[in-house]
Amino acid sequence: MLERYDMKTKILSILLVILVLALFSGQAHAQTEKTLTLSEAIEIAQKNSNVWSQFDAREETAKAQYKIAESHWWPILSIDSSLLFWTDVSKIDVMDKEEVKGQVTEAMGNLDATSQLLLKGFMPTLQSLGDALMGSIPEEIMIKDNITFTIGATIKMPLTPLFKVYQAGKLAQLGIDNVEVERRAKALAISYEVTEVYLKLVYAQLMNEVADEALETIGKHVEMAQKYEAVGMISHSDVLSAQVEQLKARQNVVEARNGTRLAGMKLAQVLSLGRGVEVKALEMPESAYSVQLDSLESYQKQAIERRTELERINIGQEAAERKRKMALLDYVPQVALFGSYQYANGFDILRPSNQGLVGLMMSWTVFDGLGHYYEARKASFEAAELSGKSEEAHELIELEVGQKYLALETALERVELTQQALSLAEENLRTVTAQFAQGESVNTDVLTAQTRYSAARADDVKARIDILIAYAGLKLSLGDNPTLEANALR
Repeated sequence: MLERYDMKTKILSILLVILVLALFSGQAHAQTEKTLTLSEAIEIAQKNSNVWSQFDAREETAKAQYKIAESHWWPILSIDSSLLFWTDVSKIDVMDKEEVKGQVTEAMGNLDATSQLLLKGFMPTLQSLGDALMGSIPEEIMIKDNITFTIGATIKMPLTPLFKVYQAGKLAQLGIDNVEVERRAKALAISYEVTEVYLKLVYAQLMNEVADEALETIGKHVEMAQKYEAVGMISHSDVLSAQVEQLKARQNVVEARNGTRLAGMKLAQVLSLGRGVEVKALEMPESAYSVQLDSLESYQKQAIERRTELERINIGQEAAERKRKMALLDYVPQVALFGSYQYANGFDILRPSNQGLVGLMMSWTVFDGLGHYYEARKASFEAAELSGKSEEAHELIELEVGQKYLALETALERVELTQQALSLAEENLRTVTAQFAQGESVNTDVLTAQTRYSAARADDVKARIDILIAYAGLKLSLGDNPTLEANALR
């Protein structure tokens, strides 16, 4: 009697748990279902990710910086002009002609008689020359009018600074390359994240099938047990034990169903599908799928050649070297070719009004407190630091590839064992069930066999999913697209 009471208490407890889980499931918001293949899920995630706008902005910034650097290859052309209104006219007094004539006449009168006699014959000629000379010399010179206008153009072509321009262009191009490498790395990361979450959803759906199958099998066993009890072949406690296992199986079904929904909502969140959307996996793992592994050393070598982390470090090292050269180039004499043309109106003193010149100019920074020297030193230290990071990255990448390789190798070996265990558990359940039908085994043997079969199915499902996740992880560690091949899923 006490045993029957304890059994009823267990049944009521399990029913209460199922009721709570069902209530929680019923109170959940209505969801929109969306069935997707893995490739469709990856495509949606890549399309909906908001990170690409950030990369686009960074790429445009890097391209603009490159255009700025490239613009310095061109000569600098500038145009200057002025139109001025003055309050007065500027003049310079040259001579007073009347005063000069008086001084000449006075000087002639002071000559002695002999000199005057000698000059008398030349006087007409001298007077004619003097008048001509006096006529050619203005009494005043106009410096500027009250309105002046000037316009000029200057062109300057740097020569030695072009070495620095070249380095700046290469440095800007490295910025563009770095953005592209980061974009590619993010695309691989998104593909792997979607693949992993999708496979976890596949696992949840398969575990739901396992729970449903176990419940169906145990339900049939309960019906058989009730029939045997009716004819006195087994006791009522055996029927109660079977019913307890049936309730446990129902509890597992509810948990598996909610776990599947949770995995579907997680995938919807990764795909940025919005609220109220559940995703179901359309593809299931191919039972006969396997992976042929090469040597670990070949995978590690491949990863060193393809990993984006090393690409970024190499770009950083080259950028540091460009910065070092640019800093030292500031100590080179800055030679430039220049030309100028100017037209001026309103300045009478300037003749001709159109003027031009061509020449070379040089500027040489002899001492600046060693500022550029230390800039070059700083860039050298940055390159040395990145070199150390490169060696460390090589070691970490090789270790990561080794971990992913061993994880996949373990999963491949494990699935062989789980398939053998599943085959044995299935055969055991079939045998024990047949024996129970013939009255040759007890009720608990069937329930134990069913539990072992369900556990074997769960282990086999997990092992096959682990192969796919481990393979995707290995491909990502190699710098490859982690998307699975078409024959991996069906």
